[in-house]
Parts: sequence; C-alpha cells; structure tokens
Amino acid sequence: MADNVIRLPRPSDARPVSDRLGLYLRVGFGQHSELLEVMASGEHDFHGLVIEAQHARRHADLCAHALGAGMDVVLDPKTHAMALPGSFSEGLVALPWANKQYHTARDFEGDFGRAIAEGIAQMAVEHSFTQVLGPTHLLSGANDRWLRLDIENMGHLRTFLDAAGSGIELIYPVALPMGIWRDPVERAAIVAAIADAPADALWLRIENFGAGETGDKTIAYIEAARAFHELGIPVIADHAGGLSGLGLLAFGAVSGLAHGITMLEGFKAYSWRRPRIERPQTGGPVTRVYIPRLDLHLTREEARAFLRSSTRTMGRFGCRDTHCCPGGIDGTLSNPTRHFVHQRSNEIAAMSGVPQSLRPAEYLEQNVHPATGHVSAAFGLGAISEELKGKFEKKLKAMERFQQAMSHFLRVDETRSTALLPPRRSDRTASR
Repeated sequence: MADNVIRLPRPSDARPVSDRLGLYLRVGFGQHSELLEVMASGEHDFHGLVIEAQHARRHADLCAHALGAGMDVVLDPKTHAMALPGSFSEGLVALPWANKQYHTARDFEGDFGRAIAEGIAQMAVEHSFTQVLGPTHLLSGANDRWLRLDIENMGHLRTFLDAAGSGIELIYPVALPMGIWRDPVERAAIVAAIADAPADALWLRIENFGAGETGDKTIAYIEAARAFHELGIPVIADHAGGLSGLGLLAFGAVSGLAHGITMLEGFKAYSWRRPRIERPQTGGPVTRVYIPRLDLHLTREEARAFLRSSTRTMGRFGCRDTHCCPGGIDGTLSNPTRHFVHQRSNEIAAMSGVPQSLRPAEYLEQNVHPATGHVSAAFGLGAISEELKGKFEKKLKAMERFQQAMSHFLRVDETRSTALLPPRRSDRTASR
C-alpha cells in the first residue's frame, strides 16, 4: 500500500454490532486521568476496561464514565499474582481476600475458598463491575491441584454473584506455561475439566507469549486456542497485543484482545516464582509511544529523536490521524495514551470489517507485509542513533521470520474454527 494512503475502518455506526472483535484495556496505576480525558472526547470504540482490585477506588471516576458509555468494567482480583512469592506485593495485602503472604492451595480449600469468592463478589457488586475474572491460578498442567480448586471456587463465585442479583458476568481465566499450552494431551484434559465450570467467557493468559512474538509461537497459540472453541463461549487473549495478537484475531483463534496501554502486551512469570526482591519505588511503568507502522513502542525520548530525525521520517512514520494527533508528532508525543487507544481500536475495527474467511490473507497483506517493509526502511535511515538502528535491525530480522512463518501457515492451514464474538455490554443490555 502506498505510504500516503491511510486505510480507514468503516464508521462504527455502519458496522453491525455482531461483527465486533473485542478489545479490553488494562488500566495502569497512573493512567486513569489520561484515559478518562480520552474517553470524554468520545473515544469508546472498544469493549471495556480491566481494573485491578487494589485500584478499584482510585479508578472510580473512570469506571463510572465507562459504565455510562455502555462499556464493560472488568474486575481483576489478582489471584494469579497473589499465589506466587515474587508477584505478591505490599499493595495486595489490603484486599479482603489477601493473606500477609502469598496464597497456597490450602487457602482456597472448602470454606476458605468460599470466603474468598464471597469477598470478590462483594467488591464486584459494591463497585458496579459488570464482569469478573474468576479466582483462578497459573497452572503447571492438567494435574495441578489448583485446577480442581479453581473450578470449585468459580462455582462459589457464581453462586454469590447470582444471590446478589447483580447480573455480573463471570470470566474463566486460564493461565498456562507455553510448554503445557503446546501439549495437545494437556490441553484436552484442561478443556474437559473446565467444560462444566460456570463461565460467560474464557480469557487466556499464556506464559512467554505476547507482542513481538515469533511466528512459531503465534501459530502454536492459534492451533491450541481452537481446542477451547468447543466450550461455546467467547475466547479472549489476555496480555497479548501487537502483530502477533492481531494474528490470533485474524485466524479466528480468539475473538478479542486484552492488554495494557502500551504495556502488559505479554505475560512472563519467571520472576513471580522467585522470592520477591524489594526495590526502590519508581512510580511504575511509563506510557510509551506507539509507532503502528513498525509494530513497536518507543520511549518518548526515542520516539522524539526518531520522528524528528528527518522530514522523510516524519512523513512516513509520524501519525497523521487528526482524531488522535491533531498536532501531528507533537500530539503523539504529548498524549501517547490517546494515540495508542485510537490506533489500536482502529486496527481491530478494520479487521472486524473484513469477513472471517478473508481475514488471514488480509492480515498478511495489510498488516504483516507492510510492517516488514516499514521496519526495513527505518533500519536504513542514516540520521538515527546506533541504539535505535540496533533495535530496528533486531526487529527487522524478527519480522522477516514472522512474515515467512505466517505466510506458510496461511497456505497450509485447513482448520478454520472460529471463536465466538464477545457481545458488548450495551448490546447485552438491549437484548434483555
């Protein structure tokens, strides 16, 4: 596609509500103010927000706005992080279902598990959440003790939510290491085990998968996720973004993505398994700048140096979408949240406008091939730092391999099972 052509999705009011692929944004500790400003300007073309339980009060105004706009607000009770020594933090101790140290399986047995489910339900109702990620855990396999307890406590949580008459939907989060995810025997056993668990949707969090992933892992994810389609509920890829995440959507493996705003687009848990190392407080991750044509996030300093390195670079890689960046590059750099939310929403909206049978080929033609060319062009620029040149060189090699793998998969893939689409909250409400 020519560099001076901007591909636009169909207007949101011209697309049937039933063809929307999902997008859920995980809100970081300090991102609520900027995101509230973005949404107040009318940016609502995504399904909902995911709020970590310890920040429920901090993000109350943002949640109220999202609810008023007919969006889902999803509670993450943080049970994954609370059950491993390296991810259990001081900020989680104040939650009603927390211990003074990380959870063990015994904390979820019998009445203990029931009490945790009740506490999560009470918070969900009190803060008007519309969906809840169930109290599950990162599994080591189908025989992991956590699996039985997770299923049992999903049932307890469903009972408490129903007793409150809340209408809150329950999401089953499946968290697995990539090695187990690739194993068809393990997958089949997990699918069979959770088949009768109460759930309105399934969210997948796969360790060592995320944005910028290899073609091999992306293909493995696609093939594995299809095993969960038989559950008959929407399947969302949690902590997955970038071209690899869009690939999961294109091939119908999942029907939505959930990730942070320029962060949390991948899941790694190696540090969670080790004792926590206390480090000085730094204020948390900083929102980065999304460069869509490169499938990359850069720091503001890197983005400023790159985009202003030459007129040619500015013209090819700078954002010219006046909806998110009316001031051009200055707008991108000053408000990377608005830029990212709008661009990622547009990427998914554009894919939603393509019939499922055509999405894989369209994805290669409109997303993967152009990105490879753009990264090659960026690497060839002479007016950038050696550090950036090294980053672009690494990205180019990865993109070339990714393009080859996904192009081959398009030719040989014969299984086109498709995940059910997640209905928007406004649509669910209208159908009642």
